[in-house]
Amino acid sequence: MRVLFSALLAASLVGVAQAAPATASSEVARQLSTAQLRVADVETQVVQTEVQLKQLQEWVSNQGRSEADRLENLDQVNAEVARLRGSMEVLQFQLTELNQALEDQQLSLEKRQLYDEMRLTQIEAFLAVQPPPPPTAADLGLEPVAGGGTSDGGDAGVVAPPAPEDIPEDAEGKLELAIGHMEAGRQAVARAILNAAVDAHVGSKEMAEIRYRLAETWFNEKKWAPAVSGFNKVINNHAGSEWSCWSYYRQGEAFEAMGKPDGAKAFYAGATEGSCRNSDAADKAKAKL
Repeated sequence: MRVLFSALLAASLVGVAQAAPATASSEVARQLSTAQLRVADVETQVVQTEVQLKQLQEWVSNQGRSEADRLENLDQVNAEVARLRGSMEVLQFQLTELNQALEDQQLSLEKRQLYDEMRLTQIEAFLAVQPPPPPTAADLGLEPVAGGGTSDGGDAGVVAPPAPEDIPEDAEGKLELAIGHMEAGRQAVARAILNAAVDAHVGSKEMAEIRYRLAETWFNEKKWAPAVSGFNKVINNHAGSEWSCWSYYRQGEAFEAMGKPDGAKAFYAGATEGSCRNSDAADKAKAKL
C-alpha cells in the first residue's frame, strides 16, 4: 500500500513540477524578454536625443553672437533645446523605471526557480532516489573536438569559453585574444574576455579600443540596441580618440540597419565634426551623408 501511495504521489508531484511551473516560468521569461527590448529601445532613444541636443547646441554656438542676434527664429531654437532636454529627462525616467521592473522580474524568476528546486529536493528525499549528475560539456555538445567543430558536429562558433589560465594577464593580450575570437565568429566568447578586461584594466591605454570591440561584438550579432549603447560609452569616456570617431560611424550604420535614416545621418555627421574632422572615420562618414 505504501509503495502504491508513494508512486501515485510521485507521479502527481512530478506532473505539477513539469506542467505549472514550466508554464509560469515561460511566461516570466517572455515578460523578461519584452522588458529587455523596451529597455534597449529607450536607451537608443536617449542616445539619439543626446546627439541631437549636442549638435543643435554646437550649431547655435557656431553662428557667432552677431549672427545669433539677427536670427528671427532664435526663440524657436531655444524652445527646441528646452524640448529636447525635457524629452531626455522623460526618457531617462522611463529607463530607470524599466530597469527597476526588469530587476523585479529577474528576482521573481530566480525565486520561482529556487522554489522548484526545493520541491524537487523534497520529492527525491521522499522517494529515496539520487539526483543524476550534472551534464558535462560533452553532454551539451560544447566540447571542442579535432577539426574545429564541436562534439555534436555543430558549428565551430559554439565552443566553451577559454579557461582562466589561458587568458593573458595584460590588457593588450586580452584585446588580441578577443579580436581573434571575433574574427572566428565567436562573439560571445570575445565579449566575456573584453568584459573581464574592462573590470581588470581601468585606465589602461587600450581601454578605448576594448570598449569599442565590446560594442562591436553586439554589432556583429546584429543586436543594434546594445551595440549603440556600447559605442556611446566609447564616445562619452574616450572623447577625442580614433575609436570615438569610429563609434559615431558604427552607430550610424546601426541606425541605418534599423531603418532610421535620419538618426543615421546624425551619427555620421558626428564622425565628421570636432576632433574627428580629419579622421579615417570622417572620410567614410562623408560618403554616407
